[in-house]
Amino acid sequence: MDRKRLIEEAIHSGEMEGAYVSAKFREDADEYVRGDISIEDLMKRTKRRWNSESRSM
Repeated sequence: MDRKRLIEEAIHSGEMEGAYVSAKFREDADEYVRGDISIEDLMKRTKRRWNSESRSM
């Protein structure tokens, strides 16, 4: 499966289950699809955002 389809399916699955997919995640995901970052980098960025958002609540 190619990167674009993988991301599209992951986003769709999350949204179907009620998850909010932020614009920032979509920007990072676009970088992954283009091959600018690895899946590990995408996961690190996402986890970093979750951690910073949970601290600000």
